[in-house]
Amino acid sequence: MLLFVTGGTGFLGVNLVRLLTSQGHRLRVLARPRSPRIGLVSDLIDFRHGDVTDRASLAEAMDDCEEVYHLAGWVHVTPWGRRDAWRINVEGTRNVCEAALAAGVRRLVYTSSIAAIGCAAGGSPADETTPWTLGRLRIPYYDSKREAERVVQSCVERGLDAVIVNPTYVIGPWDVKPTAGRMILQVATGRQRVYPVRGGVNFVDVRQAARGHVAAMAHGRIGERYILGGENLTYRAFFERVAAMAGVPAPGWGVGYATLALPSALGSLAGRVFPHTFEDCNLSVLRSGFIEHYVTQAKAERELGVAACPIEGAIRDALAWFVEHGYLPAAG
Repeated sequence: MLLFVTGGTGFLGVNLVRLLTSQGHRLRVLARPRSPRIGLVSDLIDFRHGDVTDRASLAEAMDDCEEVYHLAGWVHVTPWGRRDAWRINVEGTRNVCEAALAAGVRRLVYTSSIAAIGCAAGGSPADETTPWTLGRLRIPYYDSKREAERVVQSCVERGLDAVIVNPTYVIGPWDVKPTAGRMILQVATGRQRVYPVRGGVNFVDVRQAARGHVAAMAHGRIGERYILGGENLTYRAFFERVAAMAGVPAPGWGVGYATLALPSALGSLAGRVFPHTFEDCNLSVLRSGFIEHYVTQAKAERELGVAACPIEGAIRDALAWFVEHGYLPAAG
């Protein structure tokens, strides 16, 4: 059986592709010519040049494939980039689903995000049915992932066998860019000196999230969404765990929203002129950093057999991978 993967060279995608090839699956991976392929050396992988915004490349690459994992996306927590977010996350997902319908694939698993899950009142854990509350944050990435889910559901109504998974904040090895791992690097190098006095999120081991994708393909119910989570932590608690494992002092200065509002606003303005230079200091990061975005993965545990696991292993292995690949110095 031949499997089709978009986003296979990204952080979560690399871990999924490595898992699938370790199970002996043959893969066709859609990738842009300059996408990094670290960790993806296998005779079972057939790379095809293409893009989710290019319908012709999708149709050609998906030919003869029986299952589809659609992970590709535009992932930036910024107030800018709405056009790209919609072009890639929404219209790109529409293109993938339309190609899957035309190809008659057995099943498609779409990688959504915790960004498409609402926050429950009072910091209680949200689930797959919690009303979406994050539109007020005005973050293009969040809005586009929610809209992309609607696209998938509309294709399910037309006969597509599709399942949606919602990974939380993924951490672990093979974060090449890095993406989520930037927060780990900032703590480990001492650049993260402050923590928000309020706010937290659910963290999941990227390898557990990859296993959740495979389980969703095998056991998920058509049209359902499944949170793939791990452990709910405040940012302060997460920073403290990273610092302890890295052997560095933990960020010791708790700051409130108002303290960070001005520099974040300036970062947002500058980021529109110099894109990708203020991705860690802008109003979108500020708004998302002060919400308590906790979730329960009980549905995935119950229906997919994917249990939550402690996050320490993911932190440890992320740090080791960053050292091995030169992002961090080796311990003296």
